[in-house]
Amino acid sequence: MPALREATPAVILVHGLWMTGLEMGLLARRLQGYGFACYRFPYSSLWQKPKNSADALARFIEELPHPVVHLLGHSLGGRVIELMLSRRRPALPGRVLTIATPFAGSHIAHRLARRPWSKILLGAAAPALLTEVPRWRHQRPLGTIAGDRGLGIGVLFPGLPRPHDGSVGLSETVIAGATARFTVHGSHLGLLFSREVAELAAAFLQSGSFTLSPTRAALPRTRPCEAAGRIPISHGLSTAKGAGPTERESAG
Repeated sequence: MPALREATPAVILVHGLWMTGLEMGLLARRLQGYGFACYRFPYSSLWQKPKNSADALARFIEELPHPVVHLLGHSLGGRVIELMLSRRRPALPGRVLTIATPFAGSHIAHRLARRPWSKILLGAAAPALLTEVPRWRHQRPLGTIAGDRGLGIGVLFPGLPRPHDGSVGLSETVIAGATARFTVHGSHLGLLFSREVAELAAAFLQSGSFTLSPTRAALPRTRPCEAAGRIPISHGLSTAKGAGPTERESAG
């Protein structure tokens, strides 16, 4: 079993603001069906500075016994991945996929930052959500998935660019230099439970494109690793309903 896992590509899932990574369990389980060993990277989005989270992620990658390590970030998680690549370049190859990541900065975060109690809601993540990353300058190919189903807290914040996923506008997820983009009719959190998103993620991580069908190659079920921080995800949530129609977009 250990030898089999060490011969397979890994995917590290990096969660977003206010999350723990457990909400990415179903996505991880589906990715396992395509032959990936999935790991949850735990960090404190509110109390840990993004640069510290980025450095911890780099160390996390170095400890994994896999020949290829892909990175998948949801929302703020994508910004943590980008910051990590800006600070350190992992030796292991792999691709990067982000889901609903506000590379152009977050409109909601800017609105919250005007409030005296914003530190409670944004915490240490504020700098990453208030700034822009205009271009992808890293060797790892980047694919981005965004949603356009406007269900979420965005309805409470006038001016959120439309279309949006309820939290992040489509325009906020655009970054020059990305290899490929794909828009799914799903909400910000709902994207993580979409079967379509899982298939798109597997396709991009396997081939670097959203246009090819992913190949299934399920791994044997494994027990979670006992070492702190080294948590292979082998069991997700029970069911989820896939998102609706898609809109293909060329890379910008």
